[in-house]
Amino acid sequence: MQTKKNMIRVSSLAAAALFLAAGCATSQKYGEFTPKGEIAATSNADEYSTYRKAMAHTDGFQMAYEWQKENPKLVEDATKPELLAWFVATPKAADSLLAKIGTAYDGDPVALTQIAAVTQLVMCPKCPKSPARRTIWVAALERARDKTDDGYVRTFCDQQLRLCK
Repeated sequence: MQTKKNMIRVSSLAAAALFLAAGCATSQKYGEFTPKGEIAATSNADEYSTYRKAMAHTDGFQMAYEWQKENPKLVEDATKPELLAWFVATPKAADSLLAKIGTAYDGDPVALTQIAAVTQLVMCPKCPKSPARRTIWVAALERARDKTDDGYVRTFCDQQLRLCK
């Protein structure tokens, strides 16, 4: 009986190894990671595997980093620590900021920048207030995600939640 159990275990391990090898082989289609964590193109990589085309500027569609670079004073004023702390002082304040997410490519860039900055604030390991603020922020992100049918808003909230956990 012991031999049969061992054979089943070996078969299961072999099957797992086979699936793992298959997954590694197919991942070559999309490029491979270099030691620095960048994605290097392979001979059969698609055009987005290196992010060059996906991250290229397109007239009429400004990227967040382009907007932030053009508006440094506005970003500085919008992300002052005391203002960011106000957004996580109460659930109502957090909800008011998250209500400004907007639909895909239609959000208020100031609010979106503030949301990202609040996520950074609540994750600060040196701040003793971070755990309490994070509790308020995570609950607000979950409420915003759960009350919408908009896929962009849900994804945006999920991304922030991932950073907070």
